[in-house]
Parts: sequence; structure tokens; C-alpha cells
Amino acid sequence: MKASWGFLAFAVVGVMGLGSAFGQTFQPLPSAITPLATKPLATMTPTGTFAAAQTAAEPPALAAGMSAPAATPAVAGTSPQKLVAYSSAVVDGPYIAMTFDDGPNPETTPRLLKMLEQRGIKATFFVLGSRATASPAIIKQMIAQGHEVANHSWDHPQLPKISVAAADKQIGDTNAVIEQLTGKSPLYVRPPYGAMTPALRAHLREKFGSTFIYWSVDPLDWKDRNPQVIHDRIVSHAHPGAIVLVHDIHPTTVDAMPKVFDDLKAKGYKFVTVSELIAMNKGVPEPKVASATPAPKKKPKPANAASASAAGANGMAPKPVSAKPVSAKPASAKPATKPTPAGSVGLF
Repeated sequence: MKASWGFLAFAVVGVMGLGSAFGQTFQPLPSAITPLATKPLATMTPTGTFAAAQTAAEPPALAAGMSAPAATPAVAGTSPQKLVAYSSAVVDGPYIAMTFDDGPNPETTPRLLKMLEQRGIKATFFVLGSRATASPAIIKQMIAQGHEVANHSWDHPQLPKISVAAADKQIGDTNAVIEQLTGKSPLYVRPPYGAMTPALRAHLREKFGSTFIYWSVDPLDWKDRNPQVIHDRIVSHAHPGAIVLVHDIHPTTVDAMPKVFDDLKAKGYKFVTVSELIAMNKGVPEPKVASATPAPKKKPKPANAASASAAGANGMAPKPVSAKPVSAKPASAKPATKPTPAGSVGLF
């Protein structure tokens, strides 16, 4: 009799435990983490086709500086000129876009503008709203010389680490000051550090109509303040359709530019703005970012694993998050895993 009662008690406890487990399993997710938008957004894949699936999340902000954003589902009928994000383009010709972040800096940007003007080169400047307000004459000079001015946030926070309202203010206030100074609202946003999440990107896309620009060549000029090193990394990793990331706030970066421009021209490259590059885009490369230092070789993956990884993206843009390099990039270039210092301004 005692054994029977013991068995019955054990059974009751087991059923209650299962009920608790199932209750936790099927409990609705808190509304705070519900995605801000469910509309699918198109990005590009290395083979020139639309990405078919989206990974669960994009890489953490600290690792996003050298990795690409995750792929997102394609929108039916989306053209190569109307994607949500780019880190490079598929072009018929040796076209390349030079992009400069974190300015304007009154000590270095005017010198860079003179170099560009002397060579007839047009570039794209991803400016901080706070610095644009402090140096409005430089922004106007950029426009007068035919350059493109785009949004790099107000003061360089990691957007996924602040509230949605704060992220809206970072992008909205910077859009407003650029429009006030140039007469045109910017088309493009480059998230600081390349840090982004699918939900936040969808929200900013819906609210501001922004297209997100990452990069495919990064010489790490913020880290290695050596003009020759910066030059060598850019020239050796340049490829048709590349978007090159550098920072006009660093004197060593500006020092490197004359030889970079001249040597790329000698190789036959033609410089265009980001808008011009996107207008020429023939395919759909997935946002990724190039590393100047090759990563260790990986062991071959089983067929199933390879196909699964092809459906998603490799952690910002970049080495072609912020995804792998476009086919035109050197095969040895792999995404860097270097952590990005939190809170630093002037990195990406």
C-alpha cells in the first residue's frame, strides 16, 4: 500500500513538472523584443542573386566592425539599385567608391578636399551630425565640389545598444542638419561600427527610407596610423565595385591618400560616389567587409553545412559585417575577428 501511494505521488509531481515546462515553452515572447517590422528587406548575395533566408541575428556590435550584416529575405521585384544594404556592387568596369567617415575635421578634411579636387575625384562623406553642425562651411564645400554627403549618426553610438527612440534621434537629427546645409536629405546611412540588427534596420528603413552602406575594403586606418600601411592595404585589396572605408579625421589617413589615388588610377580604377556605384550595380552581392590580414584556413565543411551557411551571412559588412568577400576580392581575405573598442569615436 505504501508503495502504491509513493508511485501515485511520483506520478503527480511528474505531471506538474511537465505542465510547468510546457507552460514556459509556449509562453509568448515579451513585447519588448518583438521585431519592429516584419516586412522583408532585400540585400545582396555574392553570386549576384537575392538572399533567400535571414539568419537569426546580426553580429554583436563589438564584433561588427569587420563583419557584414545578416542576409535578409528578398522582396519580389526588388532591383539591384533598390536594395536595403550594400557593401559593394557588381559593375561592368573598374569602378570604385572612396568613402570617408567621422568628419568633418577642420584640421584634415579641407586638405583632403583639395587633393580630391586636384585629381577630379568624387567621393562620399559619411559625416557625424555633431561635427557637421560645428563645421558647416566644410559640408557646403563638399557639395560645391560634387561630393556626396551621407549620414553616420549624430555622435557615433552603437545604435543597437541605445533605445529605438534614441536611434531615431541620432539618424533624424543628422538627416535634418545635412538637409539644412545641402538642401537635400541624405539617402544613405552607415551605422557606427557597422553595428545593426535586422529589427532596427527594418525600423529605420521604414521611418527614414534609408539605404545602409557598409564596405568591402577596410585598411584599419583608425588603428594603424601609418600612411604606407594604409596605402598598401587599400591598393592590394581594391576590386571593381569596391566600397573603401577610411576616415578623414586622421592626419595619417589623409597623408596616405595622394599615393592611394594615384596608384589606383594607374591601375585603371575610376572613382565614383556611392550613388553612382549603386546606379551601375548589375547583381546583388551580400554586404561584407574585407580584412587586410588573412584569417587561418578553415577545414572543409560537409555538404549540408556548406549549403546552410550559404543561405545566411557571415557575421557588418563587412569584409565582403559587418558575409564573405565578393568574388572579385582576393581569396585570402577573410573577415577579421578583432573586437572594436566600445564607445570609441572615429572607428567605422
